[in-house]
Amino acid sequence: MIVQRASSRSPLPWRNGKGVQYEIVADGPLPDGWTWRVSTADIEQDVPFSSYPGVHRDFCVAVGDGVLLTIDGVEHRCELGSVTNFEGEAEVTAALIGGTVRALNLMRVLDGPTESWRILRVGESATPVHVVVALAEGAIVRIAGETVRMAPLDALLECDGETVVVDSGIIAVF
Repeated sequence: MIVQRASSRSPLPWRNGKGVQYEIVADGPLPDGWTWRVSTADIEQDVPFSSYPGVHRDFCVAVGDGVLLTIDGVEHRCELGSVTNFEGEAEVTAALIGGTVRALNLMRVLDGPTESWRILRVGESATPVHVVVALAEGAIVRIAGETVRMAPLDALLECDGETVVVDSGIIAVF
């Protein structure tokens, strides 16, 4: 298991140049040699999303009050810990509900893995997990015989086959 601190990630521009993302992990090289990838994104203003034809996207509000996503003309209210799924070629815009939002994204090519984010709260567990990411104010989890304190958007990687148990906070697992 690898503990990856959010503070160690470098910012990268969105494909459309309208925002900033932070890569957590991918199963192949960027920009296009992967079948799945996990990243976070800062949404600081109302903004259109980048297009990713042939990719399924799972969007989760990880920190903040939430956003209204308009996906192909239909509004979806996205709040802390909610997961919204859409196809990468959809026309998507985000309108902030309050202030800045930090989002967690899982992207999968359409013929790739079918797993989605699962959101776990205090006392809940999941097996097996590939990636664990702390939401909101952070979390304390038990995994592989260790107790790990996670700040917001910290990640646990290479934890395949393990069981994760949430002692405090909220996490997303894939």
